[in-house]
Amino acid sequence: MPRLPKNFQIDWVSVEELTPGGYVSTGPDTAVPTRFQANFALSEPESSVKIEVVVGADLRPLVLEVAVRGKATTPITTSVMRHVLVDQLLRAAMDKATVPSSVRDEWLATLPPGVQPMDRSQADPVPSADQRLRSQADEDARRAAQIYSEAVAAGNRAPGLAVATAMKRSRTQVSRYIRRARDMGLLPPLGSSEGA
Repeated sequence: MPRLPKNFQIDWVSVEELTPGGYVSTGPDTAVPTRFQANFALSEPESSVKIEVVVGADLRPLVLEVAVRGKATTPITTSVMRHVLVDQLLRAAMDKATVPSSVRDEWLATLPPGVQPMDRSQADPVPSADQRLRSQADEDARRAAQIYSEAVAAGNRAPGLAVATAMKRSRTQVSRYIRRARDMGLLPPLGSSEGA
């Protein structure tokens, strides 16, 4: 097992299964929840961390979300974030989440007759980072279009500035949102008298 850096120390970890739940076999005598949250207390860097994990069809665990909470003595900084080792957290979470296969068998026994557990290979694939970014960009464009349209309807002569203020984004970023909203057909094409 690789040695952990001196500036990274897990004090304890707990695991909570998330719904919809289920288990997948990880060996002849072990299983792991298909979806769970792991909670950590770290002494180095001094913080608490939550990660959401999903176990894919290939039994490869994927981290979907990470939340880090600092303390007054250790606020969250770039330096602190560099020391939160997600791969090490995932390894510890998987160790903690692994249960005897009897737990999976008990879970299977609770399913109503005729109901089969979802085959992870048939599950909806976890969205890629690109898909999540595109989805977020579309959501930002929709919100920008709504704010922009409301500002225009209210007679605001600088609707782009209204979007920047409401969304707390730079004018450059808001221009991208508005351009995307126009491409999506949420706002009319740019006319000679209209500006972003």
